Parts: sequence; structure tokens; C-alpha cells
Amino acid sequence: MDMPGEVVKDVSFEVHEGEIFGIGGLAGQGKIGVPNGIMGVYEAEGDVEFMGQKVKLNDARAALSSGMAMVSEDRRGVGLLLDESIEDNIVFNAMQINGDYIKKLLGMSQKDTKAIRKHAEDMIKELDIRCFSPQQHTGTLSGGNQQKVCIARALTMKPKMLFVSEPTRGIDIGAKKLVLETLVRLNREQGMTVVMVSSELMELRSICDNIAIVSEGTVVDVLPVDAPDADFGLAMSGIKPERGGEARE
Repeated sequence: MDMPGEVVKDVSFEVHEGEIFGIGGLAGQGKIGVPNGIMGVYEAEGDVEFMGQKVKLNDARAALSSGMAMVSEDRRGVGLLLDESIEDNIVFNAMQINGDYIKKLLGMSQKDTKAIRKHAEDMIKELDIRCFSPQQHTGTLSGGNQQKVCIARALTMKPKMLFVSEPTRGIDIGAKKLVLETLVRLNREQGMTVVMVSSELMELRSICDNIAIVSEGTVVDVLPVDAPDADFGLAMSGIKPERGGEARE
């Protein structure tokens, strides 16, 4: 996978159904490139299997259709249509990929504005998106509420697995807590598999089951969240600790 500043050259790991899996590492080491490559945002090579089926790489539509969804780390550049309404942002992918929220009238396809409004209102309530109405332009929202709109858009695809990249970047402490709680709730209540990519190791350790540490474009180690701090420190430096206590490069 070749994403500017995020070269991934040898990544291999397994995510189990129903877990919250973390991907961590220092900035520019390749962790953000992993979901972007899998989801077809940037060109990638390799093999990806999801629910026993091979995923076609370099095809965002195929990735979304397979049951995966992604909340991008670049919510303003990739994740949102800032000049469009909250409700249009929420249903955009579901309309484009699944043909949802479209009705036939006299043989012509039209947006089902009533269904869109109802779904947007439900998402606004469920995710506590602070806004005046579903018709408000997304670009006028705070960073935390924009992030929640990104999550709402991904959830509208009804994914079996959700990638979230840097979900708390650039938002205030209160919003960070709400976003993390939302991910945990989706996992616990809906059984959704969540893969969270973050530079904030403490956040990963607060909600994940296991964490893969990426350094220089490869997975150095996959650690349980209760592994010793020293093991995480070594992995972040590109060194895999021996489980017997000694470290090796």
C-alpha cells in the first residue's frame, strides 16, 4: 500500500468477529495506511479476507458492498460533504452503494426525503449530534459533531466491521469520551466488529481487546491491552519482546 507518508510494506494480522481491535504506532509509520488500503482509498497489493471471502482491493465500492465501512481520519477532506446537509451526508454512501433511500415515481428514481429525514433524526438522537436540524450544513458543526456524522454515515451502511481512523483527533475532551463510548456501545450492543486506528495508545488500551503495533510499515507485535507498558514501548520502537522476557529485533 502506498499512501503519502504512510507506506505499508508487510502487514499481517487477524481480527476476530465481535472484538474491538486496535492498530497503533508512531506517526508516519504506516498504521493509517492499513484501513485506507483495505477500503480502496489508496492503491494497495496483497490479500485481504473478510468473513471467509476475498476482498477486491483498489475498489472502494467492493469494500463497502462486502460489509465493511470506514470513518476516515480526514473527515473534512474525505469523510464529509461540508457544504451539504447533515441528513444528506448521513445517507450518501447508502444511497450510492446500496440504492437505499431512493423511491420510484413515474418510473424515475428520486430521493426518499421522508425516509432520509426520519433516519437522520434517529441518528442525531442516537449519537447525540448537537445541531439545529438535519438540514443544517455539516461544515457549520463542531469537530466532535462532524465526527459523529461520519460515524452515522458509516453505520447507515449497516456494516459488519467498522474501521475508525484517529476518531478523536482534533476534538475536545468531552466529545472524545462520547465518541469512544459510542464505539464500545456499537460493539457491545450490536456485536459490531470495530478496528480502531489511533496515535493515542492510552485510548486504544481503554477500549480495545488487542492492539497491533505498526512500525516502519509492518506489524511488530499484537499485544493484549493488559500487556506490560515496556512491551508496548519496545513495539513502538520496532522491537518485538520475547515472551520470556528478553527482547529481539
